[in-house]
Parts: sequence; C-alpha cells; structure tokens
Amino acid sequence: MDNDVAMERQKLPEDIAPEAWDGTQLLAALTEASHWLDQHTEALNALNVFPVPDGDTGTNMSLTLSGVVRDVAPDPSAAVVAERVTYWALMHGRGNSGIILSQILRGLGQALAGHQRCGPRELVAALAQASTTAYKAILRPVEGTMLTVIREASHAAASALSVGHSTLDDVLEGAVRGARAAVARTPVLLKTLRDAGVVDAGGQGLLILLEGLLHYARNTPSASRPGVSAARSLPPVALVHHSSDAYGYCTNFVLSRAGMTIEAVQERFRELGQSLVVVGDDQLARVHIHTLQPGDVLNTALALGTLDRVEITNMDQQVFGTTRADSTDESVGVASVAASTEDTEQIGVVAVVAGSGFATIFRSLKAVVVEGGPGLNPSAGDLLAAIDRLPQQQILILPNNADVFAAARLASEYSDRTVQVIETTSAPQGIAALLRYGPDASFEQNTIAMRQAASELHTVEITVAVRDALVDGVAVVTGQSIGLLDGRLLAAGMEEQAIVFALLSHVVSDESSLLTIYYGSAIEQTAAETLAIQIGMRYNELEIEVHEGGQPLYNYIISVE
Repeated sequence: MDNDVAMERQKLPEDIAPEAWDGTQLLAALTEASHWLDQHTEALNALNVFPVPDGDTGTNMSLTLSGVVRDVAPDPSAAVVAERVTYWALMHGRGNSGIILSQILRGLGQALAGHQRCGPRELVAALAQASTTAYKAILRPVEGTMLTVIREASHAAASALSVGHSTLDDVLEGAVRGARAAVARTPVLLKTLRDAGVVDAGGQGLLILLEGLLHYARNTPSASRPGVSAARSLPPVALVHHSSDAYGYCTNFVLSRAGMTIEAVQERFRELGQSLVVVGDDQLARVHIHTLQPGDVLNTALALGTLDRVEITNMDQQVFGTTRADSTDESVGVASVAASTEDTEQIGVVAVVAGSGFATIFRSLKAVVVEGGPGLNPSAGDLLAAIDRLPQQQILILPNNADVFAAARLASEYSDRTVQVIETTSAPQGIAALLRYGPDASFEQNTIAMRQAASELHTVEITVAVRDALVDGVAVVTGQSIGLLDGRLLAAGMEEQAIVFALLSHVVSDESSLLTIYYGSAIEQTAAETLAIQIGMRYNELEIEVHEGGQPLYNYIISVE
C-alpha cells in the first residue's frame, strides 16, 4: 500500500460507524466525499451532452465541495458544522451543477439545525430536505438530472431506515443504491442524454459524492486522495459598515484569536477605515476593510492574534485605470479591475470573460474582468469579491455564459449593493450590451437597453468534437469541426470553413450589418483575416471586423448583428 494512503487510513477513527456523527465526523465524511469526487472529475467532465471540449460538470462540483470542506471551521456540533456548510456551499457553488449541489448541501444543513449529532434518522431527514430544497431552487425542474437522483436517493435511504434497526452505513448504502438506479435511468427520462449516449453528469457526480460518504461510514477511504487542507474560514455572522469615502486599500485577512467576541474585534478596527466587515466566531474572524493605512490595520491585527490569507488591493489604481498587465497584485485571483469614474461614476460593471483578447476588450469598455471559461466558472463568492472591490453602489453583471447565471443571481441576492444580472450567454453579447451602456442613463434604463442589445445579436461558435454523438439529429464524429448557433449544435464536418458558412446561412439576412470574428488562442491572425476575406466575398454587404479573442477551445466565435 502507498505510504500516503496508509497514513490517510490511520487518520480515520478506528470505530467509524458510531450510532451518529458529531460535527467533526460529519465534516470528515464530507471531506472524504470531496476527495472521492476529485478523483472522478475528468470522467464527469467527459459526460457532456454536446461533444464540445468544454465539459466541466465534474470540475464545478469538485470545486464547490472542496471549497466547502476547506473553509468550514470544525466544531463538535453537527448543527454548527451543517450551518457553516450551508453558507460556504452558497459562496463556492459554481456552474449549474455546483449551484444545484450547493442547494442540496443547504437542505442538509437546514435539516440538521438543532442536532448535535447526525444519526440514521437525522440523515434520512436531511436527504429528504436536500431534495425538497433543490427542487424549490429550480424554476423549471427537469427530470433525468441531479434533482431526480437526489430524490430517488432520499427515498431509498428512507426505505432502508424503515426496515428495523438501521445504521448510518445502512442508510447510505440505500441512498447509493437509489442514486445508482436513478443515474442509470436518466437517459430514459431525457432524450438529449439518450441521443448523446451518456448519463447525466451531475447525477453521476452526486452518486459519487454519496459513495464517498459511504466510504467514510465503512472506514474504507478512497484508494488515493490528496491531503486535507488545514485552511479554515468562517460562517456569516457579519457586522457591516459601508461608506463612499476615499478608496485607499481593500485589505482582507483571517485573524486567529481566542475568547474575543466578533463585536470586540469589530470595535478595534472601526476607526481604521471604511466598509468594515467582520465575520466569524470567538476563535477565527475574517476581516475586510477599506483603509488608507493597511499597515496600521495589520499591526492592530497582530496585536490581537495571528494572521492568515492576507490580501491587499490598491483601489485607487483600480478606479483610475489599472489593467491586469499594469498590476503586480494577483491576490484577487479571479478579478482584475479597469474601471473609470469618468464613465462609470454611478454604475459598475462586472464581466465574466475567457480569453486575453476578450479581457482587453472588456477592460477598454470599463468593466471589471472576472476570469471564466471551461473549468474556471466563478462562484457567487468570487463575483461578490469583484463587486466589493468597486466603489459604485449600483452594479451590472455580465455572465457571458449560461452556466454562470446561477452564481451571478446568487451574488446579486447576497450583495448589499443594488445588482442586476444581464443574462448574456456569450462574450460578444456582453460586448454588445456594454456598447449600449449610457453614462447619462439611469440604472433601470441601462439594464433594459443592455438586455435588448444582447438579445439582438447572434453568436456562432466553432470548435472540434471530442467524441462521437448524435445531437438534435446532427451526427458528430470525433475530430470533426462542429458549429453552434446561439448555443445549439447545428452542423458538423471535416471542413471548418464549410461549417462556418453553414451556420452563417442561418443568421445573415438583409437586416444584418456587422459581422465580427474573434479568433481563439490556437488560431493565427492571418488565418482569421483569410476567413474574413472569404466571408466578405460571399456577404459583400456586411461590414466585417477581426479581433483577437484569445479564447480556449473555440477556434472562432463570430457575432452577427
């Protein structure tokens, strides 16, 4: 046996099947589930209905759960741990699958409120509540998805409990059995899955998560797994004060100390800056503050305890025109700001973008850029962090990807600013929306106008198939060029140029005036310009532009308006 694996086994309690899990054991079980899910990430990504190379269901679910177990502070009480899981699941949920998973975890947390320990009956109730919460969170629930799997898993767990005396092992075995059967039925329930020859990726991911919990209950940990992060964070017990005073430095850190209340910590920093937020308990606190003197803040913090995760961002540079290339601060990780008070004094814009060329374009249009793309979908917490670094109180979010909608909506709900989501499904739609932005228009007027601009634009995407599939009657063979129009796969073949023209025939009309080609990271500018000439020869009435998009995986993204 591998030494690391042996060490991990030794870390598990000898008696891993007690009558009930306390908070420490509940968190350990979720951590085991996270490790098991991590090991299946790529396999889940491959279960993509479309044969495009950007499947990221596994990545989204893995990042969601791993973020939760990393940031939840341990506690002996199952109720306390469950409450913290609820919060961090909302903050870390990304992509549609990650957001649904966050709602499932939220339901688990709701059911365990008030329970010091989680036994078989509590777990059955928690799975039932997880199903109810997930269904309620979806406007139009679709069967054959994660929703079906969690419902059937909860029913099977309840059946296992009803057969005499049951253990956590028995309940989880029932849940896994029910989930496995439900996953196998997903292609029966959804024609798109049946045509593509796959099961639902999110449902399969949920099955794997439940298997991980069962591994813990049986003391049979994963055959291989990464080490457990010791990083800790805190539940949302926040005291907030906002101000529009001088920008200065956005300063964030985690403070470890013993026996000091959140109110006492907040009082120590009150006079050192603006927009103070203190979150935590009497052991750990996450502190956020806008200050002109970050050194004074850190010195005060050091007098109280020890520091971790220190992040300092120069907000003056952000507001007056810094670009990512100009800034040496990479602590934000997902956000790079290039806002201008001249153009966006009242309204700030956050845009999720994949590709260096697109990022440059969005920054030139005075938007905050949050890195996105396959496997990089931002969480609600990431978007909230970007919003928090803007001075404006009114914010517009451009997701530029349907898989970011859910996280964007959560961020809008949890932000203390006025936030609206413009439901852009592609970067060109986001650009069209920004070009319609009016500095002198009201927040409501801009929201309406930008949504209208996005709806008037069509997007063609060209990539390469990663597997054989049948999608909406289109037969696809691995390695072929495939074309999507406004997210729908319409054509496949060996000749990329032929696919481009096949899709353009669906959208170019007498009313069309502008066609813009954004070439990806794998395409040379000369190739894109050659394509533009060929399109111009066929559609000589169109104005044609060529820009570097720098997007991964998609050779061309073409907009028509």
